[in-house]
Amino acid sequence: MSLLSKQLSIAVIGAPSSGKSYLLFDMIHAFHVLGYRPEVLPLNYRYSSFGTFFYDTFNAHTGGMKGTEVYACRPESHYGANLSHSHGSDVDVNFLNIPGEAFRDLEAIKNYFALKVKIERNKGGLFWLATYRAPSGHEVRLVLPSQEFNLSLYPTVPLSSRVRHVEYMRWEHINGLLKDGDYEETGHRKSVSGNYLFTHLTEVLTDSVLLCLREAWPMLTGLDEDLTYYEENVFKHFYALSYCQNATDLIICDNLNAAESAASLSLEVCHYLENLTSHAPNVYMAFRNADLLLGDRIESYRKLLPTTTDAMDVAHRNQAYMAFESDLKTALTAEGGGWIGKEKAEHILLGVGRSNGFAFRELLNMSMTRNKKPLPTTADGDSPLAQHVFFTATPIDSSMELYQNDPSDVTRFVLDKGTVIKSFVRETNLDMSRHGCWGSLQLLQDVLKQNGCLPSSLKDSFPATTTTNNQ
Repeated sequence: MSLLSKQLSIAVIGAPSSGKSYLLFDMIHAFHVLGYRPEVLPLNYRYSSFGTFFYDTFNAHTGGMKGTEVYACRPESHYGANLSHSHGSDVDVNFLNIPGEAFRDLEAIKNYFALKVKIERNKGGLFWLATYRAPSGHEVRLVLPSQEFNLSLYPTVPLSSRVRHVEYMRWEHINGLLKDGDYEETGHRKSVSGNYLFTHLTEVLTDSVLLCLREAWPMLTGLDEDLTYYEENVFKHFYALSYCQNATDLIICDNLNAAESAASLSLEVCHYLENLTSHAPNVYMAFRNADLLLGDRIESYRKLLPTTTDAMDVAHRNQAYMAFESDLKTALTAEGGGWIGKEKAEHILLGVGRSNGFAFRELLNMSMTRNKKPLPTTADGDSPLAQHVFFTATPIDSSMELYQNDPSDVTRFVLDKGTVIKSFVRETNLDMSRHGCWGSLQLLQDVLKQNGCLPSSLKDSFPATTTTNNQ
């Protein structure tokens, strides 16, 4: 990748079944539709690849999507790629799937930031950076509690799948990991500051950072207090909360089919951002299950696509999506929710917020104020939808064929053509441009635009509307 490539770090936040994994699936395809192509990743690439995302997320035999399991958050929990574009800037992008519960405990967030201040005050001596290299050349970086710390004195403990992926490791587990891979320490250890831990958190094994915090606790805090509270409430989400400080973009996920909206989550994330003093990510909202709103109306939007068009034609996809959005705004201001119905209308309005001081609108205003971007105009404020709100529907292909849940396996989408039954995931993975990327394509264009890297070939086709306002 070029040193001039744009760096995008995107946090995708939501409750279970809010559509985080579906959104990542959609946006990876949307990059392809926009003309981005992945480059070969270096051996020491610190994140998991987009290819690993498909392996982790989908059942290869059924084409269905697995549920996201509880996991210990580390750099490998990201999914990323180095992407090139023939008519735009190269992009170095990574996504992190973050459970909404990381923001639920306001007291824990308060204590996280108090701990962060104490860590950043340390200029050196408590944390030491060490590099270990395998025969293949792959490296693992650890933070150790002293220059003399001897990791090999710990017993070698075999790693179970649970310890490796669900729980954070202890020193004996890390020692086992290194010995299994024939890693050897290279170079000299160097003392690093507390600030270094936060600015380079994605480069080191998170487990070692948390273990060092435990080792240094009395010297770090000046207290000999019980660590139980911090381990159960602060350390548990330490990586995710730290990542969001440097994220370029943050997407709140909501499920139109869920009993509750993500209104409270937006306010909890807003509380988190209040504690950040120098940075605020761009924020967006993505509703899952927009296919529930389309129904019979999809025919009218399909007519906006030419009968003979390149499957990559972004302009016509944008046109169809914006027609839907225009109809949706009308319905949201109609009595009883118009054609979308009262229940879905209430869910949307509550999640977005009915005024500038509630739910996603409050989070959006905080982000825009911090980033010195113009706040919504009076006309925008009166709109039922805020800027940067999108409605995504995974089971739609580029011909706007709507796939249905398979009755025998609700984790996958199928299309019965009479003579053949097509699996949505298999069809779109065979040819990524066949993915309709409904809503997610427009969301990605907005993300690129807010970061100043929307390819020049796409600028004329990306619409300037209330929800995707030119700024």
